[in-house]
Amino acid sequence: MASLNLFFPENDLALARDLSRYTAPPAATLLRRSGYTLPIWYADSGDIFYCEGVGRQWMQHVRDSFGTGVEPFAHNIEALSPAPWGWSKAARQFFADLGYTQQQLPSDSRLEAIRALSHRRTAAKVAGLLADTLPFDTAPPARELHTIDEINNFIKAHPQGTVLKLPWSSSGRGIVATDPATATAQTGMFEGMLRRQGSVMAEPLYKKVLDFAMLFNMHSGKCTFAGLSVFTNVQFGSYAGNRLASDSALMEQIAALADKDQLETIRDRLATAIGQCAGADYEGPLGVDMMIADNAPGRIVPVTEINFRMTMGHLCRRFYDRYAAQGSEGTFSIRANRPGDTSGVFDAHLHNGRMDGGTFDMAQPGSHFSFIVSLDDCRAAKNC
Repeated sequence: MASLNLFFPENDLALARDLSRYTAPPAATLLRRSGYTLPIWYADSGDIFYCEGVGRQWMQHVRDSFGTGVEPFAHNIEALSPAPWGWSKAARQFFADLGYTQQQLPSDSRLEAIRALSHRRTAAKVAGLLADTLPFDTAPPARELHTIDEINNFIKAHPQGTVLKLPWSSSGRGIVATDPATATAQTGMFEGMLRRQGSVMAEPLYKKVLDFAMLFNMHSGKCTFAGLSVFTNVQFGSYAGNRLASDSALMEQIAALADKDQLETIRDRLATAIGQCAGADYEGPLGVDMMIADNAPGRIVPVTEINFRMTMGHLCRRFYDRYAAQGSEGTFSIRANRPGDTSGVFDAHLHNGRMDGGTFDMAQPGSHFSFIVSLDDCRAAKNC
């Protein structure tokens, strides 16, 4: 069955509030409307993407250039399974408002199971299961703390610094760095975090060298590896963009900073640990954020976050594998546009339906945000 794909970037925030009628911050709403066209690049041929209008000329240019087979929504939900960026009560309500019935959408118990998996304690549980199977040391799992005393004791035990995270948060929100010298002044903030969500997840402050992720898919209780993602953040957890390259090139970059055999062992055993935790409660793509850090055992922090949803890493992996020329490299980035900017970007160099240089915007002209793909000219460099 074909799917109706919905870009819904506020899903992590909606999980925290656990409301059907959740009102996202204005910036998140503008990001969603700008990114309605992103499923063109990650959905399967024959699928549909939800949008509130799309320029015919731009859409035809995309079809002609890349040969995509994902079409805009025509207000007919018949024979289309709902496929949001991630599931929450708010995402379910979005599809209900389109006319999907209760039987076609996840039940309350199914959504509660997904919300429980999305709690950061799942990442800590997976990290613990993984550590038990590894023949080498890696960074310890994060700890869940429920009181101010527990928080203060953890901070004192890690004088080099601590990071506290709300159980549910998104894109840099709800993440606080602290240390023994600043903790007293931040007590009110810690109390607010506990009051809002009942606990915080705590981990040492790592001297990060590289952010990366391992991508997986869950189907019928089985977790399978789907590729790598190397990304950048502008601050704690705030996504800025991805490197676009082959999976082997990304592994080469990561393995230059840590032991490749250890990375491959983590990859293989992590899938088992995720399957043990998620079971049949989740179906679809997920991403495990990791880092290389100078002060971590083996320099590897194997589980910092687990996102039980579509991710920008999956988007970039699928775009590269489907539409980029082999050997090409570049970047994917998100930028806010100036008011009134309707020009868009489309200067992609294509050969046999694959991009081998240039730049283009995955969002249509006039969007508040741009999703920019930029590839070096690999033909001129004789890399492709």
